[in-house]
Amino acid sequence: MGVHGRTMLLVLVLTAGVLSAAPLRVLVSVAPQLESVRRIGGDLVEVEALTPPGASPETYVLNTKRMASLAQASLLFKIGAPMETALLPKLRRSYPDLAIVDARAGMQLRAMTEGEHHHHGGAGHDHDHDAEGMDPHVWLSIANMMVHARTVGAALAKRLPEHAAVIQARTEQYVQELTKLDERLRERLRPLSGTAIVVFHPAFGYFLELYGMEQIAVEVGGRTPSGRQLGQVLTQAKQAGARAVYVQPQFNRRAAQAVADELRCELRVLDPLPVDYIAGLEELATTLLKP
Repeated sequence: MGVHGRTMLLVLVLTAGVLSAAPLRVLVSVAPQLESVRRIGGDLVEVEALTPPGASPETYVLNTKRMASLAQASLLFKIGAPMETALLPKLRRSYPDLAIVDARAGMQLRAMTEGEHHHHGGAGHDHDHDAEGMDPHVWLSIANMMVHARTVGAALAKRLPEHAAVIQARTEQYVQELTKLDERLRERLRPLSGTAIVVFHPAFGYFLELYGMEQIAVEVGGRTPSGRQLGQVLTQAKQAGARAVYVQPQFNRRAAQAVADELRCELRVLDPLPVDYIAGLEELATTLLKP
């Protein structure tokens, strides 16, 4: 083989190496899923949330440009976010080779209380009827996110079998970190056990109930309450001795501020969609503990 032939062979080998090392493109529905995929997949994956920072998974709709940008994705971990109802059928039609993994499988779902029920989707949508009437904010349960981590680990190991051992080790390490997070939060939030927290949108039920708190939601059925309903919420909040009204950064604060003014208490921001999951839940606890 001449010099030119050996050079071309070397180029082909190097190129093949680069191509084989390309990370697996992964999608998740919401930002709190990102951390587990990044921690478990490491440099083997490139992950993106369908719901961008600042957007709400209750209402977000992908535009044509964003939809086209997802063409190279190989794997999607769905989690039951409301916007999946309309989005998943479009993704299946546009990208039939996209593997969709139900990351909610095996999770313990919380039934929404009266007034919390969401009203999303309709006939003909990709609707999970088994989860109707259940709280979709499953990621705010640390136990559920342990299930999520193991689902992610199993799916990535199946896709990348040559890296299965390291993926499994990373999965168990991340689950241990979540276990320690839960232990810290139980200790930190103990003083709030038995109290009621007033939130504008009922996104925090999993988290609050886990640590012994009650969620009082201003919205009724995911919608602005009627005058009578608002009166009932205000009465309940006053009886509970509410110190603050909590609103998501993804929502307009005007209506929530009006409720806080009526209760003569502060309006505070509580984010149910942290990009950095562990740090985000620690910050959530810090906000709740403010006097």
